[in-house]
Amino acid sequence: MERALVLIDFDGVINQFPDEKVRRRQNSTDWMQPGDPRIALYSPENWFTPDRKETVATMYHGRLRILWSSELVDRLKALDADILWLSTWQPYTDMLNRHLGVAWETIRWYDPVTREGRYTGKRRSVLNHLPYARPIVWIDDEETTYDAGLAIAGNDPQAPVLAVGPESHIGINRAQMERIERFVAAPPEEPDLRFDVCVNDHEEHWGF
Repeated sequence: MERALVLIDFDGVINQFPDEKVRRRQNSTDWMQPGDPRIALYSPENWFTPDRKETVATMYHGRLRILWSSELVDRLKALDADILWLSTWQPYTDMLNRHLGVAWETIRWYDPVTREGRYTGKRRSVLNHLPYARPIVWIDDEETTYDAGLAIAGNDPQAPVLAVGPESHIGINRAQMERIERFVAAPPEEPDLRFDVCVNDHEEHWGF
């Protein structure tokens, strides 16, 4: 089977948006009340704790803060796959590559000036890659919806597809990264379509 293709978003996937109280307390949850769902979310067994941050200047959005885990990026870099940015950060992915220490190419899926394609281009880009019959991992915290799964299934995928929807506060979690690694190392032989997503603060798994 051909080498896997990873289509990856940035915000809520690599770029994290954790609870500010957690950050102020050095990423600890010891101060939370028992039963607080954030305890499991921010557990070191679940969370790639961020150790890198920058403030970057952008042409269309001013200065933005980015926060990420170098461990997560290293594990993504180690994948035996071709990784392509599929993100609204499209105009700035060269900058992201420099900060993250990667050299991922970018899918040009919308016009950053007119914003044409902004609301439909991601799913269309995934569908456009189905005819190549390569295993696909699609990682996006917002777009990996059940309707997107129906659209992919309706376009007759010729190779397996794994869609991963992280919890945007922490991005890709450890269990999801392990699933990505297993899929890339040994893709299913059949064109299975699986969604592993976080919805309403809990994980859901869909097969199509």
